[in-house]
Amino acid sequence: MESDLYLVLGCLLGVFSITRAAAALADGRAPVFALILLVIGGGLVGYASYLEPGGLTFDDVPRAFAAVIGRIIN
Repeated sequence: MESDLYLVLGCLLGVFSITRAAAALADGRAPVFALILLVIGGGLVGYASYLEPGGLTFDDVPRAFAAVIGRIIN
């Protein structure tokens, strides 16, 4: 489903934003790019939740990752 892809991309961008923020703070820079990634990732997760009729739960995250990985492999 389309919402699975948005959910996975949003989660991955959220994780990448955390690592970018840590790297920026360790270098003494402002984590501006990390905040941009976090906002985009949060928007993608929100849009994925909007696309699902009943919304999303935490149980949907592993299912979405499995569905996206399965779609890539096949």
